Amino acid sequence: MADSSEAKRPKGVQVEDRKVNWRRWKQERKAEKKKWKELNLLKKLEKQRMRELAEKQAEEEQQQQQEDKGRHYTLSVALPGSILNNAQSLELRTYLAGQIARACAIFCVDEIVVFDEHGEDAKSVEGEFEGIGKRGKACVQLARILQYLECPQYLRKSFFPKHGDLQFAGLLNPLDSPHHMRVDEDSEYREGVVLDRPSKPGRGSFVNCGMKK
Repeated sequence: MADSSEAKRPKGVQVEDRKVNWRRWKQERKAEKKKWKELNLLKKLEKQRMRELAEKQAEEEQQQQQEDKGRHYTLSVALPGSILNNAQSLELRTYLAGQIARACAIFCVDEIVVFDEHGEDAKSVEGEFEGIGKRGKACVQLARILQYLECPQYLRKSFFPKHGDLQFAGLLNPLDSPHHMRVDEDSEYREGVVLDRPSKPGRGSFVNCGMKK
């Protein structure tokens, strides 16, 4: 009997070892599955990130192409010159015209048409022009201030001599338009005016384009 019991003990130990190994195998299997799921999730996230990046790059390229092409239309605004008659002084008139110009510049208006709402319809262009009269003075003043603001700063002295309508031009806020270049700003094109200054034969002419000598 003693021999038989001793012979059975090792078998019990082997079964217990097998159970322990089976549990360990299950745990390892679960860990592998969890790791595999995490790897698949990381791959999916990486694919999604790459897809979003490619879509973003495509949108930026498309937007850049649209910006390079420009618009196929122009935006015009028609204003009556009598709008300045509401201002009580020359300073307020100048400031009002500047606000109109700045609003149109912000909304990318290409053209401002100033018309005289009190003008008479002429059926013929023959005859002598007698002037705009007192009623049309606001139209000319508004047009002159708008032209002054549209002109780059370094060209205003050349195109606009001293005038009563521009007496308070210092109150005007700058438009900061794309063609208003600064001294240290690089650009492919610049607006300029040819100066009446002598130059050497065959060397061309001097042009004021807002840059240093």
